[in-house]
Amino acid sequence: MSEAGSAEIRDQSRIVDALSRIVKAIQDVEDLQVLLKAIMGESKSLLGCEASSLFLYDEAKNDLYFEVVVGGDEGIRAIRVPLGEGIVGAAATKNETQIVKDTASDERHFKIDSSGFVTRNLIATPMVRDGKLIGVLEVLNKSEGTFDELDAKILEIMAEHAGAAIVKARLIQANIQAQRLAALGTASASLAHYLKNVLTQWRGSASLIDMGLENDSPEIVAEAWPILKRGTHKMGKLVQDMLAISRERKPEREEVHLNELLEQISAESAATAEKQGIALVTQLDPRVPIAQFDPTRMHDTLLNLVGNAMDAIEEHGIEGGQVTLSTVFDPEEVMITVKVEDNGPGMPDEVQKRIFEPFFSTKGSKGTGLGLAVVKKTIEEHGGTLELISEVGVGTTFTVVLPAGVDAD
Repeated sequence: MSEAGSAEIRDQSRIVDALSRIVKAIQDVEDLQVLLKAIMGESKSLLGCEASSLFLYDEAKNDLYFEVVVGGDEGIRAIRVPLGEGIVGAAATKNETQIVKDTASDERHFKIDSSGFVTRNLIATPMVRDGKLIGVLEVLNKSEGTFDELDAKILEIMAEHAGAAIVKARLIQANIQAQRLAALGTASASLAHYLKNVLTQWRGSASLIDMGLENDSPEIVAEAWPILKRGTHKMGKLVQDMLAISRERKPEREEVHLNELLEQISAESAATAEKQGIALVTQLDPRVPIAQFDPTRMHDTLLNLVGNAMDAIEEHGIEGGQVTLSTVFDPEEVMITVKVEDNGPGMPDEVQKRIFEPFFSTKGSKGTGLGLAVVKKTIEEHGGTLELISEVGVGTTFTVVLPAGVDAD
């Protein structure tokens, strides 16, 4: 084989290798800026030039701006190129690749680099997807000789990949933004319904208190006062949950015996359970040691799980309802497992997938959808894990696994 033929094969191999790397980068890299720099770096290396740059089209201003600069002066990023001006602007307007072998003899060329970089020759090719201009790729100063048609074809292939990556990234970003707005709307509606219910309770109790004061009737005031207190408690809990879900909190650890904590929760819930016809059962491992937890937050977390189990049984009118609180200590792993099990209605798969999402609720306007999100976050902040197993018509089990060591952080 002739030397020229061997060189051509080597060039083709280099092109294929570069394109393979670009395709892999598009698949693996989530950061668009990193991906575009990789594409322009490959373009610069493959075409043997001193610098490369990528311009994006600003539809609102009808001009081009530097998005990526490789090998040139970063200071030029502040410069914008009006559509139709210069060689880059011509490539965008005409939707054609521009090959300039000698920029000094091309009246369209104007100097925009303040670093002393002198442009001798260049190629500029537009990025177009579905008939819409996305931007322009440009390579400058071929190290040996001048740019030719093969170089232009290679850059056009690069432009296809870069354009596809940009469109894909923009679609993903738009989808994320739409999801965020939808989630914000759902959260706002959920909170609005919840707050409306609390305010209705407040207004009703306030009217009764006014009536009692006007008629000098302490009985009416005594009747209304618990309603007002419940509403105040709900508002306070809502504020606490919103603060808990919105920022990291380091547990304020103290010595806590989880068995004693669960016995306390069982005692607190006993009256409600009896009223609802639910049996509360405790199965506590006597080996469970005293460990370092935030007592208030751990109490609220486990109470939330117990309360949810009782609510589910009551709402579905299940006869013979039972909630079991259990602990098991693993001395080898130095871990404590706490389970809250119920024989309630269970959850379908679509609910299980979303149950820990903030503002997702199965209780309608009666809940904020923050409870289980806060529970999961609190357990994870203690270095633990939370697992859900549920089957429709059988029941639900929440399993909490917590480190029993003192230095759990």
